Amino acid sequence: MTAITRVARVAACMTILAIPATGLAAEATIRIEGTSATVLPETAYVLPDAGTSLTIRDTADAGVMSVGGLTAAAQLGNASRLYGIGFGFTDWGQYGFGLDSIGGDPNNWDTGPVWFLRHNHRPSAVGAGSLVLADGDEVLWALSPLDGNYDMTLAELDVVAPRTPLVAGEAFTVRVDSYNNQGTRTPVAGALVSYRGATVTTGVDGTAALTAGGAGAAQVEATRTGAVRDRARVCAYPADDPTVCNLPPLPRAVMPTQGTTPPIRVPVTVRTATRTVTVVANVRVPRSGKRPVGIHRHMIDGADLAPAETRRAMGKVASALAANLNARAAGGDTVLSLPSGTTWQAAWLSGTPYVVPLREGEALMGVRSDGPRNIRAIRTRTASFNRHLERCGINATATTVRRHGYVLTTVRPAVTRAALVECVTHRMS
Repeated sequence: MTAITRVARVAACMTILAIPATGLAAEATIRIEGTSATVLPETAYVLPDAGTSLTIRDTADAGVMSVGGLTAAAQLGNASRLYGIGFGFTDWGQYGFGLDSIGGDPNNWDTGPVWFLRHNHRPSAVGAGSLVLADGDEVLWALSPLDGNYDMTLAELDVVAPRTPLVAGEAFTVRVDSYNNQGTRTPVAGALVSYRGATVTTGVDGTAALTAGGAGAAQVEATRTGAVRDRARVCAYPADDPTVCNLPPLPRAVMPTQGTTPPIRVPVTVRTATRTVTVVANVRVPRSGKRPVGIHRHMIDGADLAPAETRRAMGKVASALAANLNARAAGGDTVLSLPSGTTWQAAWLSGTPYVVPLREGEALMGVRSDGPRNIRAIRTRTASFNRHLERCGINATATTVRRHGYVLTTVRPAVTRAALVECVTHRMS
């Protein structure tokens, strides 16, 4: 929708969790159009300050991801939170945010349809996780079939309607434009324009004549085969009561912001040959899409420990941190909550204790969170682990799982991990 209808945002037809308008805060709009229905009418969002982040949640598997608060990914995730829109994504680590589905409709890059992201009537040049929004930006998510070049088949309609209130019975004109994949605008002939029960067709110049009716705001909607629908709000008033169109500014939904989570201070008691000492470790809270927390020597403060004592302290810190995280998740911390049957557990990997999301009876064999290449690599390693299990005569199974933003290789039952490591090490020595 163009600037001429900015005051008439379609969000008025929704119940919006919002705050009153406050000055000149920057805002960008989002609209989500499915194949046969509008998932989210155009809605304005107040943008957070630069440098803030937002945790978004995958409604399909409860995975979470931290994204820049000014990005289109954050805007979409917040719309999902506010309006109960189904939303699935993949956290590709250093490769960023990958959209899987909106409202139950998945991306299918083999046969289509696919959710396309448009930014100010043009295909976005970057992904949603990298698209930084500015004041006045317009974001459109549209579900469209693919053309031969894996581009969006559908054009984008844009309704241009009067923003000035009209007297009931007054004639007015709307124009319907279309934007292609190059962002080129052209008038649309043959578009169906609906308003208060009346339907007309646009002429060769893209315009249609209508008559203002009723009292208050109503939608002018344009549809056309092969194009994404659009709508604008027009307000009409009786000649003797113009106050019905003294509409207050539409409320604006505010993105929640989230700064850097402070580290957790974990105190533990370590018994040595001659004394009992208390040390404190400063460890960060696990973040989806980052590696599980590893406990390292440099985190331990409060006493001079021998290497073996430090190693024991690191293991105790991992156990204490896992208990801390599980308690916080049980207390309602949604960032730390895990899929059913999974808990934060301390596990050793390559001589370092980690806190990872494991199910009962699982042991950690490896972890990746950096993107599709590493996911393939860990699956290859999992296949190798299973071959070793067979060669070593161990009745267990290594499995690759995606859990809470991490890709893990686990072995079950957990007690076979030591036997596998011993067998593999012996065979390789």
